[in-house]
This record gives sequence, C-alpha cells and structure tokens, in this order.
Amino acid sequence: MTMYRYISLVWDINNLQAKKTAQYIAAQLPQVSPHTWEKTYEADGLVTFHSGAHKGRMQTYHLQNEGGVVLGRLFRNGPDGAYTSQVDDLNEFESGKCLQSKGQHLIDSYWGRYVTFLHDLEADKKYILRDPSGAFPCFVTLYKGVEIYFSDIQDVANFTFLPFTVNYDYLKTNIMLPMYQKTHTGLNEVGEVLPAECVEITPFERKSRFTWDPVKIAERNVVDDPEEAAALLRKTVKNTIGALAGCYDSVIHNLGGLDSSIALACLADAPKRPEITCINYFTQSPRGEERFYSRQAANKAGVPLVESKLDYRKADLSKVFKSNKLVNPLGFFDCIGLTGDVLALAKKKDAQAIFYGVGGDNVFYQPHFNLGALDYVRRHGFGKNMLQVWMEASRYGRKSLVRTMRDMLRERASPASCFGYVRDEMFAEFKIPFVNPEFVGAGGHEQFLHPLLIPDDLSPKGKYLHILICAFFSIDYYDHWDADYTAERVHAYLTQPVIEACLRIPTWVLTHGGVDRGLVRKAFQHDLPRDVVRRFSKSTPGEYYRDIYKHNIGFLREVLLDGVMAREGILLRGQLERALNNEDMFLRVWHSQIFGYAGTEAWLQRWREPSVNQVRNREIAV
Repeated sequence: MTMYRYISLVWDINNLQAKKTAQYIAAQLPQVSPHTWEKTYEADGLVTFHSGAHKGRMQTYHLQNEGGVVLGRLFRNGPDGAYTSQVDDLNEFESGKCLQSKGQHLIDSYWGRYVTFLHDLEADKKYILRDPSGAFPCFVTLYKGVEIYFSDIQDVANFTFLPFTVNYDYLKTNIMLPMYQKTHTGLNEVGEVLPAECVEITPFERKSRFTWDPVKIAERNVVDDPEEAAALLRKTVKNTIGALAGCYDSVIHNLGGLDSSIALACLADAPKRPEITCINYFTQSPRGEERFYSRQAANKAGVPLVESKLDYRKADLSKVFKSNKLVNPLGFFDCIGLTGDVLALAKKKDAQAIFYGVGGDNVFYQPHFNLGALDYVRRHGFGKNMLQVWMEASRYGRKSLVRTMRDMLRERASPASCFGYVRDEMFAEFKIPFVNPEFVGAGGHEQFLHPLLIPDDLSPKGKYLHILICAFFSIDYYDHWDADYTAERVHAYLTQPVIEACLRIPTWVLTHGGVDRGLVRKAFQHDLPRDVVRRFSKSTPGEYYRDIYKHNIGFLREVLLDGVMAREGILLRGQLERALNNEDMFLRVWHSQIFGYAGTEAWLQRWREPSVNQVRNREIAV
C-alpha cells in the first residue's frame, strides 16, 4: 500500500504550446514514476492524476456536472463539537454549493485533509483550494506555460527536464523561524498553495484569498467558562478522533505522555473502533522513561503495548543522504525515526495508519508564559476574576506576582507591539549556535510567515502565541524515512475542529488552575489513569541524542566541516570545528541543532547536484 498522491496540470486553453506541454508531461508520467497513476479528472485547461487512492481513507471526490475534484479525505462538520461523519461522496446539491461559493462551502461545512481543484466551466474560472490544517501538501512549479501542482516532490523530481535550485532566502528564514508555515519554499522553482488559501485563475488574471482566519475564529463565540470550555474540548476531541479512527481497521498508536494518552482513550471509545496496538519508546535515561504511565494508559484502554528500547548504536546518521527528497529541509531532525521500529510494527500488524499525540502541546497551550493574565485585562479589564487569573498566570508563567501585575498594568495602559513582545518572550533563550550572523541578517524574517500569522500591534499576546504555534503548524504528510510510505501518519490534534475549539477558549482558561494544559486535564480526568492526569513532567530524548552524537561524531565532522554550509559561510566553520573536536570548554554543543544542520547539509547537497539525466534533459524541447 502506498500513500495517496496527485499531480494536476493547469494551463491556459488559448496557449497551444502549453497544451502540447501538458500532453507531453502526462505522457511522461507513467514512464518515469514507480507508481501507478490514474487520470481522475479532465477538462479544458485542467487534468488531474492520482495514485494510491483508497475509498474511506484518502480518495478523490468528484463534484457532479464535471465541477472538479476534492483530493483527500472529508468529514462533515457537526454543530459545536458534535460528532462528525465521514463523507463518501458529494451529491449534486453539495457539489453545486461548493462551486457557487468558490470553495468556501467546503471550509464551512466540512473538515479533513484535502486539496480541491474546482472548474467553473461557464465562467471559465479555476479554483485551487487547500484545507486550513495544511495536512495535505499542495506545491506548484511552472514549466513552459503549465502549472504543475503536486503533493510529493519525488514525483515531479522524476521529470528530468525540470530544474530545481536552492532558495537561500528560505534557509535564512527557516533558521530563525523554524517549524512555522512560510510563504516561500526551499526551492526557487517551487511555490505553495498555503493552508486556507484559494487561488482563482481566469484567462486574464490570477488572484488569491484566504477562506479561514484563525484570528476571527478566536474572537467568535468565545467560551470563557471553565466548565463549558472543558465540555466543548472533550466533546470535540473525542468526536474528531472517533471520526478519524473509523477510517481504519488497524492502527498503531505512539503512546507516551498526556496528549497521546488522551488520544488513546478517544481511539478506544470510538464508535467504529479499529484494532489498536500501542508502542512506547524508552531510553536508559530516567528522563526518557515513560513506561510507568504508558502501561497504565494501555491497560485502561484494554490494548496491547509494545515497549521498544532505543539503541543509539543503531542510529546511522548517514541515512539522511538516502532519505526521500523534500521541498524543504527537515524542520526537526527526529532521530527516533532512525532507530524506532514503528514501520516494521505497522507492517506486522497490517496497520493502515500511525496515530500520534503530536500537536497536543500546541493546541492545548503548553508554553509557560504569563500571557493569559495580559489577555484577561485586555478583554475584561480588572474584572471579578482578575485575582484568580493573576495568581494562576503567575504560577503558570513562573513569574512573581509583582512581575505579572506590572505586566498587566502595562498591557492595560500602554501595551507593547504584539509580535515584538511575543517574539522576545518566545525566543528569549533561543540559540542558533555556529550560524554566521551575516548570513541570516539582522531581522525582518517574519515577512515570510503565512500572512495570517502576522498580527496587528494590539492583538492579544497570549492568543497570538496560541495561533502561532497551532494554526498552520507544518508537519510533513509523507514520512521522509519510509521509501514505500506504508502507513498514513495521523496527527489528530492538528485538525480543523480541534484547532477551532481551542482557539475559541481564552488562554487563561486553557491554563486552568495555573498548571500545564490544565483545561484538557480537567476535561479528560475521568478518562485517564490518575497518575497520568497528575503527571507534570515531560520526557526528553536529550541524553539519547547525546549518545547518538558521540557515536556519529566522525560522520558529523566530515559532513559539516567539509560541507556546503561551511564552504559558503552559512556556518562558522572555525567555531564549529572547535566544538566538534571538544577544544573549547565554553562552547556548548546543542545536539539536536547539530543534527538539524546535518539534515540541512544533506538536503542541500541532494538539490545542488543534479543527476546526469537532469543535466542532459534540462533543455529538452517539447
């Protein structure tokens, strides 16, 4: 089983050369690709191919009357967190509403992970729309008048006539603002339809608009009563995960901390419960040990638990040069993927999906700042709950009561600029060791963020931080280590219903009780073992990463000291060499960042060295 993918070609029907180019690309696709492709939609100036479709999971929905296609998976929205049902087909009425609303009906009435190609034949307009979660990719490149939209760069990289070059401006932004959704990509020739963006194409113009705004979501139907908010959160999370679980017969679930335990409880209580096998990774370090909690969660859910010890000696970092091609360098180098056996377990259990608790920290608001108090005085002034909010925010943000009160007074009287304040709080301890400051520049990198992530000066600071870390949070759909893409990855918390429900809840309510993810603990306290609910520590792979670093130090020296980034002055070679040789006791080695640099170096080298066939065919004539 391979994961679902698509390639869509769009061109101006009046451009005969572009039409011939589209025909040539379509003819080349089955010859250069290892996948079996099927033409799933064709109209004047638009043709779409897909591969790996599986009805009920990832598929193509055809709009009636040749109105276009929705590629991915759809669920119908329920009112205020009510149970959502999976959609099998779009009838004529729903198809008409999708087309008449230029795709807005999909955003308002459905959720899922999808990309849509709509074609209004009468008006000669095309619409390309991506869902707000951004969970399904939509990249685009241009070749001789044809726009090639695709989900996986590996599929278009097989076209040897397409040139791809590294975008160094993206590297600068990604170093300074990692993980956040940006407007440009790592390749100069590749653009992206952003999450929640709708691109409208006519013979005369091309324009773009956004169909979903997290700021407006956060300001509409606010739920600031803790009891009501907890009920909304519990119902939404349970129903969302229940709907996702119904797509599969067998799943693997990564089990560890609070968020993954909540997801497991919801999976186990799903209306159509799949066969669930949990896996927990642990290390020799006490800080990487979660089995005490994961065993209790698995027992309560009544599911088997596989415990896998991570062995640093199995982590061969040279595999990074054999990983799948990506449009952007890795946002985070996850060494667990090198030594964990989750894919082997998925094959053994014939699991169609791997569920994760990733994103829980983001949507349930885990950052430890006192910004909830600032949001409260912005909305309510010094209202009746001010004393409680003040004390809880101080406790949660690890600030003195005096400091928090001073911040509240300043926020009420003369608030600082939102982005600058949050940036300074968020990145106060953010270090970029060994990076040449002349390469990244003095600032201004926020201009490349998703436009809806750039706040007004007077936006509530805590809620803006919440939006920044959970809206459009970028996680790759395809697994870069898995060449065959044998199982879908499901990040249930980073879905439209859960994000919307959490955005409607103020930050001081999300941190209820002044504890880490306090509201979600309250919401699911009866669904989880008591020890899991009361656990406030988080495991860390820090010592495991340290051992991997020591085991691969020779490889890291070779790759980084003789690599592209050192030669071109992106990294400070001298400082990096002293650190890698342990010659400077004052230079601290940040292991995860060193791994990230190695991943970026491998990504750079793969795109800077085109194959012989690419060089030979780059100027091919159609």
